[in-house]
Amino acid sequence: MNMIKIYLYAPTKKVLLPTVAETEAGVFVEGEPLHIFDHLQVDLWKGEIFKALNREMLTVKTPEGQLEPGSQLLEALHLNSWAAFEKEAVLFTVHKGARYITIYTTGFGDDGMWSATQMTERKFHSRAPQEVIVDAIAKEIMCHPRAHKGTKVAAVPLMIGMSAPKNN
Repeated sequence: MNMIKIYLYAPTKKVLLPTVAETEAGVFVEGEPLHIFDHLQVDLWKGEIFKALNREMLTVKTPEGQLEPGSQLLEALHLNSWAAFEKEAVLFTVHKGARYITIYTTGFGDDGMWSATQMTERKFHSRAPQEVIVDAIAKEIMCHPRAHKGTKVAAVPLMIGMSAPKNN
């Protein structure tokens, strides 16, 4: 089994890809390295996702004390609270199992926080080409409304059935 977590942080349009490991106690933790990309650097972050899909998941010692969620993410983004991050970020979790590769995308509840009931899921056969999986993940990220939050798009009239103007 392998698991990848990818975050899209809307205010800065960053794609964050932490390294995920499993503790001896069976808890998944995020660690170093943490890769951060501009969301438009698609080829770069797709390459890292491809590597992560094909990497064996590490097993690490179970840390002492309580684990704080996403502390390295908060530090990298200069944020003080997980709630502030969660309200502005989308989590894409990829589970690579023996039978299926599943992409889960967080949804948002009425309070703006992640909601399991609003989560979406896409399944692929475990033998699906890795390139197809990575392209599907990229499409999920780039087509998500949060990838375009705050972006001004100029209104362009749609001319159906008309040929495009010719440039002389």
